[in-house]
Amino acid sequence: MEHKFESRDGGLCVKVSGRMTHRDHKEFREILARINEIRPPRVVFDLAQVEFLDSSALGMLLIVRDAAVQQNHTVVLKGATGQVDKLMKIAKLHKYFEIE
Repeated sequence: MEHKFESRDGGLCVKVSGRMTHRDHKEFREILARINEIRPPRVVFDLAQVEFLDSSALGMLLIVRDAAVQQNHTVVLKGATGQVDKLMKIAKLHKYFEIE
C-alpha cells in the first residue's frame, strides 16, 4: 500500500493505492497519527487506486473511523471500484462511513 495526504476544503484526503492488507498495519498507524495530529473535521479516503482490500484493512479503516467519531469528525470512503467496492458492500460499510 502506498498513500499520500492532500488538504482539501478544510479537510484531509488520504489517497491510497495498491493492496491494503495486514502488512500495512504500521503504515495505517502512521495515517492515524497524522489524522490525530491535524484533527481535520473531515477525512476522505480516496480508494480509486486500491486494487485489493482484506479484512484486516477493513478493521484498520474502522479504527480510523472510531477515532474520528470520538472527535466528532467525519470519515468518507470514496472511489472504490471492482473487488474493493464489492467487499465494502458485503461488509455494509455504508452503515459506518459516508460513501462517495
